[in-house]
Amino acid sequence: MGKLAGKVAVITGAGGGLGKYIAVRFAEEGAKLSLCDINTESLNETAELCKSKGASVFVNAFDASDLVQSEAFVSATVEQYQTIDILVNLAIAIKTPHSFLDHTKETLDISYQTGLVSTWNFMKLCYPYFKEKGGKVINFGSGAAYQGQEGYAAYAAIKEAIRGLSRVVAREWGPDNINVNVINPGAITDSIQAYLNHLPEEERDPARLGFQQTSLRRLGAPYEDIAPAVLFLASEDSRHITGQTLNVDGGAVIHA
Repeated sequence: MGKLAGKVAVITGAGGGLGKYIAVRFAEEGAKLSLCDINTESLNETAELCKSKGASVFVNAFDASDLVQSEAFVSATVEQYQTIDILVNLAIAIKTPHSFLDHTKETLDISYQTGLVSTWNFMKLCYPYFKEKGGKVINFGSGAAYQGQEGYAAYAAIKEAIRGLSRVVAREWGPDNINVNVINPGAITDSIQAYLNHLPEEERDPARLGFQQTSLRRLGAPYEDIAPAVLFLASEDSRHITGQTLNVDGGAVIHA
């Protein structure tokens, strides 16, 4: 029996990157999946991978920052599965790193709408179903924000706002048996690797994107290293953990 057998999980930003691998891991653990992403093609690819693992999958391609479409998606999910047990908020748009002085208000607005607003909206939309019998919310921060990495001003500001929101809601929703936690991941995803591959060979250093040296001397793999941590927070194994940030980054950040 899988750790998420019979549980209904909503995953935003599931079309690629970490979202794809988390969805596959959840599928292998018996979850029923409701996936969204702005990219139809990549979302459908994720859905097919999950179906190949035997999972029931509902998908809808739209911009997760759009409240009307988000409401319709959550309603359709409940119509399909009757409830929601787990929410994984991954959706956010990010620009190639550039200096704070070169950031524009448009750059900030993009990260704000796709990251903070979508996380805020989905948490509120899923709450009525969590309140019935408890639930799990896994939001995503970033080492780029936590460590103040150069070039990520807008992205870092929004990721830290998400962590602040998560701490507040963890306290407010605790009496309803709802766990709210954050993961700060450190991993090379397909999209990041594709970007690096387009650079001249002498410039293909992950450090140029803000990845720091890790204590384990390797960067994480989405499926093998990050998805299991998300699974832990989504399962009953983490029933007494809430309001926490888990750095799954190979020891780039250490504060034990």
